Amino acid sequence: MVYAVQATRAGGLTVAEIAAKYNLPLPTVLQLLRAPSQACALRTPYEFRQGALPARAPAQIYWLGFIAATGRISGENARGTLVMAIHPDDGAYVQTLLTDLIEGYANCEFVDSSLSGRQAYVRNPELARVLLQWGIAAMPEQSSVPLEFVPTALMPDFLRGYIEGTPSRSATLSPRLRGSLTLTGAPAFIASLAAALKGLCGTGGTVGQPGQNGLVRLVYTARDSMRLLEFAYRTPTRSSPRAAALVTYFARRQSGRSASPASRPGKRDDLPATGSSN
Repeated sequence: MVYAVQATRAGGLTVAEIAAKYNLPLPTVLQLLRAPSQACALRTPYEFRQGALPARAPAQIYWLGFIAATGRISGENARGTLVMAIHPDDGAYVQTLLTDLIEGYANCEFVDSSLSGRQAYVRNPELARVLLQWGIAAMPEQSSVPLEFVPTALMPDFLRGYIEGTPSRSATLSPRLRGSLTLTGAPAFIASLAAALKGLCGTGGTVGQPGQNGLVRLVYTARDSMRLLEFAYRTPTRSSPRAAALVTYFARRQSGRSASPASRPGKRDDLPATGSSN
């Protein structure tokens, strides 16, 4: 609804006309159209479709993928907070998110939980507001990023962020080709992600049934995993230090030849010897 309201406003309708068209109270329309009270570098989905992309767009879409894999929004309005379950080794790296997504001062707090592990709290209501428009919900099983608003050229960044944000107990992100790449998320989002990746990379994954947490797993074969990893790591603007082996490996593969979004898979022994699949 927020996308429709913003597009209708851009088309010239008044607030009252928008309220009548969508049968919404005036305060609700004003809330959807209100100017941000705090600076947020991340644009809304509608704004991403308008004009030239900002210089930080690749990094921002990477973080959007990262957050989509591991984040949720807690609280409302002035109490809006981004909460992410992260790997303990990613604490310092996650601080980079503040520079890429927030203008001015921001703070990230870390809390260790016996149930959820390490969690990062970014208390910035404007960032939370924008992320809500990007489909990040209070419950992971309800989150669904509208991929049609992610520019095709930035899908590698989104996928790389999603891979690196997916909770993992491994200290390194260097999946062996003999294993498989697994992406977890809300059913509707996973279906749209699988369709988008099939169109971009020619891959076909297998989607399982929802678990007790309401999430589903999208599992790729070794061959398709290789295609997706090469797609995601061809130009890693942002990447976790835990994925250094992947960055090095694909940089070496691309050296001396033209890169392609869906390059042919390599041999089974090509990938780094250490690590595990997500």
